[in-house]
Amino acid sequence: MGFPLDWLTPCAWVGWVEREPLALLADHAHCELKAATTAQALIAKNPEQRLLVRELGEVAIEEMQHFVRVVGELYARGGELGAQDENPYAARLHAASTPTRTSLFLDRLVIAHLIEARSLERFHLLAHHLSDPALRDLYRELLPSEAAHQGLYVRLAREAFPADVVLRRIAELRAREGEVIAGLAFEHRVHSGIVGAPSIPPLDAPAGVQG
Repeated sequence: MGFPLDWLTPCAWVGWVEREPLALLADHAHCELKAATTAQALIAKNPEQRLLVRELGEVAIEEMQHFVRVVGELYARGGELGAQDENPYAARLHAASTPTRTSLFLDRLVIAHLIEARSLERFHLLAHHLSDPALRDLYRELLPSEAAHQGLYVRLAREAFPADVVLRRIAELRAREGEVIAGLAFEHRVHSGIVGAPSIPPLDAPAGVQG
């Protein structure tokens, strides 16, 4: 599967992030909430865009369904959702877009596309490389929606702006997105970086044995 990204996550990221599955699931649940909020905010700010209103209304519902699905898995494993905090990845991506911005509406669509594309890439890694079969199934289940959503935001951008303008801005912000995600510190969350990632023993190594 190809991904419209300039920087690809190394497979080793899965081995690091799956050491704290409850933290990963809690962060993932909050990501679904934020995705629903993004869709709702775009509708509220652009009510004249009839295609956007219809399509993102469906996306907001689907994202909330994903939230319920992920929270169910989290609770079944004894975890808690916890308070929502700022997503460093999304915050830095929005900040990185500001100096060259010509349209806030276009940038919101393009950034939503890039976040969905990064989520798709991470879910694909998790679906294929997690050691936990139930979590592999969860992320495999979500892949089609992530693929559809990242494509939808591009289509909505092209409905509102000339194709060449959209493609140029996607290329510009895709480069910034790669710099942002590659420069983030590692955390047990969907959109973490890998800088300073801990030295972790192989998954099948006994406790206390360093690989």
